Amino acid sequence: MTPPPLPEVIHFAPDGSGAGLYTELIDLREIGSLEVVRASEIEFNETTQQWEVFDFTGNRVFTDPSRENCLRWERQHFNQSHHSNSNP
Repeated sequence: MTPPPLPEVIHFAPDGSGAGLYTELIDLREIGSLEVVRASEIEFNETTQQWEVFDFTGNRVFTDPSRENCLRWERQHFNQSHHSNSNP
C-alpha cells in the first residue's frame, strides 16, 4: 500500500523570503532567484545496509532500509520542525 503524499509546504516570512523543502511541483524560479541550502543529507551505509539521514550539523537523525521512507521522513520532519519553530 502506497502512503498518501505529504503536502508541499513553503513558509513565508514577513520580509517576503520563503523556506521549505524543494520540490519541482511548483517552478519557484517564476517568482525570483533561488538560494538553495540542503537541510540534510541522505546516504547509504554499506555496513548496516540502511539509508541514513544526517542533519546539517552531521548528526544522524533517522535510518531506514528504504530510501523512499527516508525522503518521506525528511519532508515530514523538516516541514513540522519549521512550522513549530515559526509558531511560538
